[in-house]
Amino acid sequence: MPQIATAQHTGSSGAFSVAGRQIPFRVCLFWAGVAFWMSLTLFQTGSAGLVALWASFGFLVEMIVITSATRTIRLNQVATFYCLGGAMMTVVWLIDSGFTMIEPNGNAVSRKLFTPFLEESLKLAPVVFYLWRQRRARARSWGASDILLLAAASGAGFGLVEDASIQHDFGRWHPVSWLPTTAVSGASLTVGHQIWTSIAGATLGLALLWRPRKPFAYLLGAGGLLWSMLDHFRNNFEVGHSGFVVNFLNFVGAHGWISLYLFVLGVIAVVGSDLYAVRGMLSSRPQLRLKGGKPPAIHGEGHSLKALWVYLLDRRALAYVLFRCRRSSGLACKNLALLAAVLERRLLRPSSSPVLSHNSNAAAPE
Repeated sequence: MPQIATAQHTGSSGAFSVAGRQIPFRVCLFWAGVAFWMSLTLFQTGSAGLVALWASFGFLVEMIVITSATRTIRLNQVATFYCLGGAMMTVVWLIDSGFTMIEPNGNAVSRKLFTPFLEESLKLAPVVFYLWRQRRARARSWGASDILLLAAASGAGFGLVEDASIQHDFGRWHPVSWLPTTAVSGASLTVGHQIWTSIAGATLGLALLWRPRKPFAYLLGAGGLLWSMLDHFRNNFEVGHSGFVVNFLNFVGAHGWISLYLFVLGVIAVVGSDLYAVRGMLSSRPQLRLKGGKPPAIHGEGHSLKALWVYLLDRRALAYVLFRCRRSSGLACKNLALLAAVLERRLLRPSSSPVLSHNSNAAAPE
C-alpha cells in the first residue's frame, strides 16, 4: 500500500536525495499517478471536473471536522485512502469493460445487479484490507470514527471521476445544500458514492468497536454495505426500467432519502460511541487529563499545539484499546491490556522522550 509519509532510509537504492532528504521512488510514483489522475479528469471534463473536485473536497472536509474530536488517524492517511478510492475506480472500469464483452446491453438486469455489487465492494476494499493487515496492531486502537472517515475518503476519491463525467455530459445537478456530492432530481435523491461508502464504514466501525454477539456482529458490520448495494441498485435500475420492481425499490428506499437519513444517524452513532469510549477512559485515568491546557507529559515551555494534538490522538487510541478490553475476554483481553499498558507508559513519558510521538504501527504483544 502506498504511503504518503516518506520514510528516512539513508543510502537506500529505492530512494533519491533532495536537499539532504531521502525520498522513496514509490512515493514519487504514487504522486505522479495522482497528478495524472487529477489532470486527466480535469482535462476531459473541464469546469464540471472542477465542480466535482470542489464538492468532493467539501464533503471530505465536513467529515474531517465532524470526526475531529474522536478520530486518531492523521490527514495523510485520509489523503492516501482518497487516492486509493480513485485507483479502485480504474479497477472497476477494467472489470466492467470485460463484463461488457459478455453482456453489451447496458440496461440488462445482470449489469444493473453486477455494477452496484462490484463498485460498493471495491470502494470499501482498501479500508477492509488495511484493517486486516493491522488487525494485531493499529486497528486495535482505532475508533469507529477512523473507519468511517477512511471509508468516506475512499468513496469520495472513487466518485470523483464519475461525478465529473455525469455533470459534464448531462449538466450540473442540484445537491442537498449541506452535502455537495448529492443530487436531487424531482422527488428522488442520489446520495452518491461518498455517502454509500460512508454508511458501510459507519456500520463496520460500530461493529468492530462494540463487538456485539454473533450473528448480530456480522449483521451490523455488513449491514451498511448491503444497504448501499441495494440503494445503488435502486438508483441504477430505475433508469431505463419501470414497473413493480422499480416502484417497490423506491418505496423501500423512499426514492433515495432513506440513505441520507441512515448516513446522518450512522455518523451520530459513530461519534457518540467514540465519545462514550473516550469519556469512560478519562474517568478511570485522571492522570491523563489535561492540566492547564497541556498534557501532563509535556513540561516547561517547549510544548506546542502539534505536541498537544499528538497527545490527544494517542490518548484516544488508548481509550479505544481499553474499551475493547472491557468487552473482551481470555487471551484477547490480555493482549489488549498489555497494549494499553504500553500506550499509557508512552503517554506519561516526558516530552523529551522520542517515544511520545504517535506510532501508527505499535503492535499488541502476542
